[in-house]
Amino acid sequence: MSSTPEDGSAPVGFQVRLSNFEGPFDLLLQLIFGHRLDVTEVALHTVTDEFIAYTKEIGPKLGLDETTSFLVVAATLLDLKAARLLPAGEIHDEEDLALLEVRDLLFARLLQYRAFKHVAVMFAELEAAAMRSYPRAVSLEDRYAELLPEVMLGVDARRFAEIAATAFTPRPVPSVGTDHLHQVSVSVPEQAANVMSL
Repeated sequence: MSSTPEDGSAPVGFQVRLSNFEGPFDLLLQLIFGHRLDVTEVALHTVTDEFIAYTKEIGPKLGLDETTSFLVVAATLLDLKAARLLPAGEIHDEEDLALLEVRDLLFARLLQYRAFKHVAVMFAELEAAAMRSYPRAVSLEDRYAELLPEVMLGVDARRFAEIAATAFTPRPVPSVGTDHLHQVSVSVPEQAANVMSL
């Protein structure tokens, strides 16, 4: 089944033309990542040949970022395709087993590539927005600067020393008074006589 861009916009950047896919290289990556296209059905040698032809056609105008991105993704797809083509039965070769174990890491690399590309677009938008704004380069006007008087504390060095001494003076330890308690006077001889009479 052939896949093409759905927005109808003009092709931008490297375009892939395969028997089962036709569209931007980034869209091919999205379809593989979303499990909508099996990487084993993608002729990577054809994609590589088309990219080489694309670089020759563009010439010096081709950006280094686009070339680097293609190499990273193409290498990842190649490793992923090699892992997918291994037999699903019992594996005795440790190298083949290790290749299968890193399959999830390959998908994680694709996810990381998409995340970095998305962040790069966000940074570019923020930079473009910042270029359209200018900070205020003049000082406050005199009529506003003199609107309120300067703050005058009215504290000299001697007064400040007194305040500091008061602040650093240890506070008294709080205590609970017992003056409000009622104390009953008891006669010891009377209480002794009461005990003896029991």
